Amino acid sequence: MIHRGHGFDWHDGPVLKTVARSYPRIAGLSLAFAAAAAMLTGCVRAHADLTVSGDYKVSGTMIAATVPSSPADHGPQLSIPSDLGDQVLVQPYAADGYVGTELSFTNMDFDQFTTLVGGSSAASSDYQLLLRRVGDLVYFTGSVDLRTMPADHADVQLKITFPADITSATGAVSDQTVTWNPKPGTITSLSATSDLSMLADAAWMRWSVLVAALLCGSVLAISVLALRAHRRSLRSRSRR
Repeated sequence: MIHRGHGFDWHDGPVLKTVARSYPRIAGLSLAFAAAAAMLTGCVRAHADLTVSGDYKVSGTMIAATVPSSPADHGPQLSIPSDLGDQVLVQPYAADGYVGTELSFTNMDFDQFTTLVGGSSAASSDYQLLLRRVGDLVYFTGSVDLRTMPADHADVQLKITFPADITSATGAVSDQTVTWNPKPGTITSLSATSDLSMLADAAWMRWSVLVAALLCGSVLAISVLALRAHRRSLRSRSRR
């Protein structure tokens, strides 16, 4: 989207025209990171925060923003594949001096996530994110190429949270969350694995404890009733 300035001012000297910064309309979840490639001057913010659920769905938010060069500069404008239009919310973003777009989605299938990531962006080959399931294992893989980004112009972060313990990861792990902070001038490899069979084991244990507690409670109640009945029987016999 191109935002134009005030047009021409005629003087005796050369004619000057002011044009605000131009951004491509970015599609797909590579959107936030493609924003960094689209703008080689000025500060860029590209954040992604994803959460995987126990039923193999993914929810998340994505932010692509820059520091505006003029009041007419609204930052990167994001679009999504048309077949996902009713599942994704796109809205303006403004915070900490950055402007751009924020995208959010909830309970999306992994295949739909792949479609959203790919979109139709020409930059998707440089910014890849993939979620896949193999049995009870969930794999998150990808890469972020910031080799063309100036060192002091990027605020880039990607975070993913799993419902079970993480078995391996290339990022910083805290509990069930992995975080990457890709650095300008580098290619960052993204990889994380979580074993969701642990959820089934935990659920089975909780169910077993509940059943055992119910059985113990039932046995205790029956024992108390039997004891009371026995005592009543003894008192009745003693009166005779």
